[in-house]
Amino acid sequence: MSEDGHASSSPGPSQGDSKLSIYLVNGVGTVWEAQTAAILHCTYGISGLRAGTLPGVSQQNVFLGLPVTLTKEETAWCVINGIAQLVPLHSDLPDPSLSDISSNTQHRIDRIQSYLLRQSQDSARKASIAREAYEKGGEKARLKREARAKAKAEKERDTNRRPAEASSSQQISPTDPPKMQSHSKSNPIYPHEVPSHPLFPDLTFAKPITRLPHRLFPFPLTARDRALLDTFKALHDRGYRIGLGPRFGGEYLVYPGDYLRYHAHFTTQVLVRDECIRPMELVAWGRLGTGTKKAGLLCCWDDERGDEEEREADEREQRAKALVKLEGRDEQEEDQHEAGPLEYQVEFYSLEWANFG
Repeated sequence: MSEDGHASSSPGPSQGDSKLSIYLVNGVGTVWEAQTAAILHCTYGISGLRAGTLPGVSQQNVFLGLPVTLTKEETAWCVINGIAQLVPLHSDLPDPSLSDISSNTQHRIDRIQSYLLRQSQDSARKASIAREAYEKGGEKARLKREARAKAKAEKERDTNRRPAEASSSQQISPTDPPKMQSHSKSNPIYPHEVPSHPLFPDLTFAKPITRLPHRLFPFPLTARDRALLDTFKALHDRGYRIGLGPRFGGEYLVYPGDYLRYHAHFTTQVLVRDECIRPMELVAWGRLGTGTKKAGLLCCWDDERGDEEEREADEREQRAKALVKLEGRDEQEEDQHEAGPLEYQVEFYSLEWANFG
């Protein structure tokens, strides 16, 4: 990543030929490993949306954690460029049996009771140490007072016999502070690696997905899907970060760099081919940009297919090919019959309204 927050736009795996793992849960690409999330964020400019939070207090979390959820465009971009592979996970996990529930409940109860027992033992030990220290301190103070009185009496009686030597002979050695008993912890804190999903093969039910569209991830399938993906690719190739935009009335929020360093500069509207724009839509988009303090960005996508009849025929052909892929054709066969990439063009227009933009 450069110093201004822009990520490298060169696609490809990060380490040799190995691919990152994106886990597909209910059709949503998720990242569960911190190293994978860091590589996507720093090297490829894919930040995603962190969704990890504490149950019940989600509103009290400022910085969320793993897992990182990716949009369809981010997931497809990573897979198409050979950066990552999709690992399907079961969306309908079986319910635990009664024996599993009872054993886990008993284990949790035992763990809580063990913790309470250790806590009570620690409290009793600390109270005992404090009591002993207090009693020892009181005994030492009494002995010190007696020694001081005895030394004074000796000094008054033998005034003429080496007072300095007599006083030094009766000097009381300084008391030692009470020593705290140290006890070793049974479970020391140390860094350890948290296992991820690949260690549980029963969670996966299919081979990793390396070609798109797929029956488990049907994107991009339609012309609008391709328009969204191509718009994402064009903006990403220009060094922008792309976030979700429905909150601000658009398809994407376009950032000039890292989410944590910059505010979004644009809110986008994606137009497919020669889609008509009504004058009221221009007015609404302009006012929307003024209200959100973001310039409106019109993204006009066209695949240069010719007249309307040819476009419809090509659309039907692409749908038929996609449906064949979705019906479960073997991946090796898909690789042999893969069609070349479609030519596309995305033009961008910044909409200015009320001296903003």
